[in-house]
Amino acid sequence: METKKYAPKQIFNVDESGITTVQTPGKIPSRKGVKQVGRIVSAERGTTTTVVCAMSADGFYVPLMFMFKRKIMNE
Repeated sequence: METKKYAPKQIFNVDESGITTVQTPGKIPSRKGVKQVGRIVSAERGTTTTVVCAMSADGFYVPLMFMFKRKIMNE
């Protein structure tokens, strides 16, 4: 960066997060010392939606971008 002399408007920080559509189960109460505890698990596979946002060093904000699962389209 010292040799190129980038301006603050040319330096961006980008963050990517994945959000799933399936909820994770919470804690399951059981008796102390029990080896196997039944667990309710969703059989649904769900999809992940990716959210990407970016901001430059001088405060320019790029609007959020959502990436959804693709849809196969027939002609």
